[in-house]
Amino acid sequence: MNTINDRISLFVEALQALLDKHITENFSNLPKIIIGVKPGKKYVKITCDNRSVYCFIDTTNGDILKPASWKAPAKHARGNIFESDLGIHCCGPYGVAYLR
Repeated sequence: MNTINDRISLFVEALQALLDKHITENFSNLPKIIIGVKPGKKYVKITCDNRSVYCFIDTTNGDILKPASWKAPAKHARGNIFESDLGIHCCGPYGVAYLR
């Protein structure tokens, strides 16, 4: 499973599990957040309930990028989907981590 599409699907599954756990533990009365995937020419857009952008994934190298707007990612990578933890270390329940 080393193709970019396989790694993206594994990342989305791990992200969905992270968000489901957070909602279940802290906001049990709220509905689950559904993660969506919208492929583009260079980036794959990962959305939450098709209302907000969670992150972008660069299809050339697997970098996870924080969104700068609905259409564009921020410049610097926060993680990579080819890391051993699929890059989940840079993801939280409210979005991708800021640079330190």
